[in-house]
Amino acid sequence: MGGFVAGFRRYTEFTGRSRRRDYWGFVLVNALIFAVGATLALTVGRDADASTYTTLGWAIVIALSFYGLVLLVPGIALQFRRYQDIGWNGAWSLLGWIVPLLTFVVACIPGNQGPNRFGPDPKG
Repeated sequence: MGGFVAGFRRYTEFTGRSRRRDYWGFVLVNALIFAVGATLALTVGRDADASTYTTLGWAIVIALSFYGLVLLVPGIALQFRRYQDIGWNGAWSLLGWIVPLLTFVVACIPGNQGPNRFGPDPKG
């Protein structure tokens, strides 16, 4: 849960470094929120014949859409800092939008020990 909070606390900060724990905490909590929201929209938010959404279903879908927009800047900033933690320029994360496997690999690689050109080691 600390990574989730850290992602929002530094939501406009594209400098410095972020740990794997911060990145994965942010990603996993948001994935859980979207999974619960989608499940609610598909179960509670459907008509009896399951062909269309009810007002509640559309409200859930719209709320999840707005939440996704709110996550956009903090997610990009956290991704920049994660790339910088392994010593790469954060701009490389833009390539991760084209090749998502790259972002997954970077998210799994341990960060540089000690300070690097992007700042001190976030592990202390």
